[in-house]
Amino acid sequence: MKASQTKRVAFIDLDGTLLGPDRQVGPENLAALDRLREAGIEIVIASGRHHRNILGFEQIVGTSWVVSSQGAMVRHRETGEIVMEMTLTPERVAEACRRARAEGMTVIAYHREGAHIEEISEWSELYARKAGWTPQVGSFGNLSPDGFQKILWSEAPARIDAIAPVLRRDLAGHYDMVVTEPELLEFLTPGANKAAGAQALADRLGLRRENAFAFGDGNNDVELLGWAGISVAMEHGRESARRAAHFVSPPGPPESAFARAVDLALSV
Repeated sequence: MKASQTKRVAFIDLDGTLLGPDRQVGPENLAALDRLREAGIEIVIASGRHHRNILGFEQIVGTSWVVSSQGAMVRHRETGEIVMEMTLTPERVAEACRRARAEGMTVIAYHREGAHIEEISEWSELYARKAGWTPQVGSFGNLSPDGFQKILWSEAPARIDAIAPVLRRDLAGHYDMVVTEPELLEFLTPGANKAAGAQALADRLGLRRENAFAFGDGNNDVELLGWAGISVAMEHGRESARRAAHFVSPPGPPESAFARAVDLALSV
């Protein structure tokens, strides 16, 4: 049997999956990572977070590849090799920012080398607290126009809930849009998602999708959970994720749901 037919990889989401409610990796989940490694399964972080933000998690060791910005970037954490990058066109960036300003939304831009805002608001500060890093402040016009991986709108959850279906109708085909947190609506170029990033890395590694595991909890994990050969959604996660996955983690504390999900996946 060829090596490409036996290689196994686990694509693991961060927030709500590997990270507990305190945004840390608890001891049960750390031990679960070790069980995956002992089973000969390579670990790949697959997160909506920016690549540089992910590198700040010192608890996540022994991982080489990172799928970041919700699948828009696939990059080696040590060598910097980029397998895939999907960016918004300058026209789409301008359109999303123009519409956001008209709606009074806070705009956060994920650019190739970091997160950026043009002005500080209560919503940018909430983002900074949750993400554990502070976006750089300055005009988006000073950034390279070809480096925008995604645009985030932030406002009160009720406003996000109300405007998301309107935008999906008005801007159909312009973006892929997903609500990742109650206060966050994200805009990516069509086709950019974690499954696309996972497939690009699978091609690079000679991996069959049947030998891929996926673990997630959110709306932005749906495509990945549907793509992988074995997928487990967190029991406390979004209904969309639970529907997309092959399995749901057994009930228990959310901070150790990933550990239970790993035991379930390894038993299949």
